[in-house]
Order: sequence, then C-alpha cells, then structure tokens
Amino acid sequence: MNHLDSKDIEHWWQSPLGQLLLTVERETVSQLDEPLPGYFFVQIGGNESCLPVVTNRACSQWRVGTTADLQAEPESLPFRSNSIDNLLLQHVLERSRDPHQLLREAERVLAADGKLILCCFNPFSLWGLRRLFSWQDSPPWDGHYFSQTRIRDWLALLNFEVTEHHKMLFRPPFRHSRWLQGCLFMERWGRRLWPWLGGVSVMVAAKRTIPLTPVRENWRKRRLFPTPGLVNKPLTREHSNGPR
Repeated sequence: MNHLDSKDIEHWWQSPLGQLLLTVERETVSQLDEPLPGYFFVQIGGNESCLPVVTNRACSQWRVGTTADLQAEPESLPFRSNSIDNLLLQHVLERSRDPHQLLREAERVLAADGKLILCCFNPFSLWGLRRLFSWQDSPPWDGHYFSQTRIRDWLALLNFEVTEHHKMLFRPPFRHSRWLQGCLFMERWGRRLWPWLGGVSVMVAAKRTIPLTPVRENWRKRRLFPTPGLVNKPLTREHSNGPR
C-alpha cells in the first residue's frame, strides 16, 4: 500500500471530493461531544490541519506528514511514551503497512486517559462500493477498508474505550463538485434512515490504564474437610499405651 508521503494522495486531497472530506471531518472533530483536554496535540495524515482550534488555554499542535511539521513513519513515532494528550489518525489506518503496529504505537505515545481520534472509511457504504468496483490503484481506493467492528476489537485489546462514534458523508463519492452538491439531500436522509451506511466514520477512544474486561480466575473449590481416604485413624490411649 502507499504511504503518507505518496504524491497521489496529496493530489487527491486537493480534489473537490478530498476538500469535501476534509471540511466534514474538520467540523466533526471541532464539535465533539466531549472537549479534548491536554496540551500536546498530534495529527498524522491529511494535507491540512484537522485539529480543533483551542483558544481558552495554551496548547502545542504538531502534524506528521511530508508537508507537515515532522516527517516520520506512523508505525514508529519519534515521541516519548505517555507524552501525547490527543492523537488524530486521519485515514492512516487503512493505508498502513502494519495497522496493528500503528495502533500499538498510538497506545505507547498516548498519555493515560489520552484521546485517539480515528478517521476511517466505511467498507459497508457507497464509498466502500466505489472502492469495490474500482481498479484500487489510486487513492483513496487503494487502501484497505476495515469494518468498524474489527477496529473496535483492536482498540479493546489495547485497553481503549470508545467514547464517541460519528458517521457522515452518505452521498456517493462523485468527482465533480456539481454532482456532490446535487446529492446534498442524501446527508439529511442518511442520518435519519440509514446512519450505519455513512461513508466515513470518526471514532474517539480513550486510553485506559486499568483493563476494561476483568480477567477471570479459575477458582479451586475449597474443601472444609480433608478427604477421608487420606487421613489416618486418630491415635487413642489404647493404641499408644495399651489397655489399662
């Protein structure tokens, strides 16, 4: 699969469909149900910042990419462990060579109760259907679209708790802006009638330091009395000193 430094994906972000996706995801991230606390914000993927604008406190925002503040592989980030408060992966998971390592690296750099924001394509949507019937040799159709159930399972194994899940872009992924604007009505009907068929999902997960699922222990049944066959008969005065 292509990496974040691919020129094709950078060019696609400049297309009408890419600009629409960027606008919708930026609005969703800025209007989350719960605000993003902390100081350090990092975004991986995309060609522009999708992080929310913080005005009420000091913060530091970094973007990882070819035309960003820092160039690095998403599977091996140059950050200290437990140092990032909020990490945004904008369509990085489906284009990663090792998505499991990518999530493990995200878990490593995130601080306790830090937030992981995942922007992913939904394979069970018109966008997934477009990828299925394409040559899959150009972005964003050349990536691997994972189901939301599988992503949730991966996050649960790393002790992430999904706190929010938003779905958007129910219209077909047309190339031309005129066709995209003509299908605007599908967004309103999609949220009401088929919300699970959104082409894009924004999932927010919090890193928990305590396992969410308690580990079951195999308790052995305690015996109050020993097994009769393993106990010797008690010694009496007749056995020890003879009869009197």
